[in-house]
Amino acid sequence: MTWNRANPIFYLVLLFLIAEDLGSRFFADAKVIECSYAWKPAPAEDIIRDLCMVDNGRYPARRYLCYHCHRQDKKPPTADNCVDPNGRALSTQGSFDCTAGVDINRGSNKARPIICSHYDESGNPLQYRCEKRHVYQQCSECSEV
Repeated sequence: MTWNRANPIFYLVLLFLIAEDLGSRFFADAKVIECSYAWKPAPAEDIIRDLCMVDNGRYPARRYLCYHCHRQDKKPPTADNCVDPNGRALSTQGSFDCTAGVDINRGSNKARPIICSHYDESGNPLQYRCEKRHVYQQCSECSEV
């Protein structure tokens, strides 16, 4: 009986398949900008471009106008430990979806500097205050402004 070692290329291919299946960011698009400071969807009358702001360690953050803002993993941008517009803690445990945009205002509320905008049932954006960001929005086809 002889022992044949498996081809190392087989193991490499297997590693890539497992990494992709687990939702790893190993296959992330290099042209995608992560909106680490703020994201604002385009107003209804300007359906062309969203505003994506990237934290560069100083103020003001770098600003981009982008044609496509969505995450490849289909998750919306989210924030953690949020309160509603009346200051009541949300009953959700974990992340809260920021479907209408995300911004930071450190001066107005030091405990909850993240402003998470979320569309209500009527389609109106409401502002929730959150402690920290969880999932950033990602945008592509951007131009710096």
